[in-house]
Amino acid sequence: MKLVNTVIYRLRQVRQQLGFVPSMTTEDYREVERWLSRPALNLFRTMTQADQQHSLRVCRGLQERGCQEPDMLAAALLHDVGKAEGRVPFWTRPAIVLGKRFAPSLLQRTVIEPERIELEPQPRWRQSISYAWYHAEVGALLAAATGLSERAILYIRTHHQPHGPAAELHQVDEVS
Repeated sequence: MKLVNTVIYRLRQVRQQLGFVPSMTTEDYREVERWLSRPALNLFRTMTQADQQHSLRVCRGLQERGCQEPDMLAAALLHDVGKAEGRVPFWTRPAIVLGKRFAPSLLQRTVIEPERIELEPQPRWRQSISYAWYHAEVGALLAAATGLSERAILYIRTHHQPHGPAAELHQVDEVS
């Protein structure tokens, strides 16, 4: 049953990334503005509509669980911003998911650390895979530039760690 749920979840993600999501409404953006400063909101707007909707679902999911910590909710809205501005094209997402599952050592050898991606000329496909792999670190660096708190930046950086500082964000992200 877990495999079926995973397949359904991933197919829903594909559908969303292909653009089958409603646009953010004025009310949605008002809700986002509640948790983000103007520079952080501008960063949020660099994400695709699908990623914006996903991030808002994660934020709402945390609130449904009783979370009211402003840093956690801001991190929820920006946790995937490292994928924005074309750094992580659609095709890289299934490549990462499948690579983690079936060829983790190959994937590890393929990716380039974030600080080297822009410095060393690499094929675009390798840059994209690297940004996808390190999107949490890249997102944390981008969020830091907007003045987000150190705690929110830590949450963004660690949102893929099931037992890390952002464990609750990780749990909601996995099902949103």
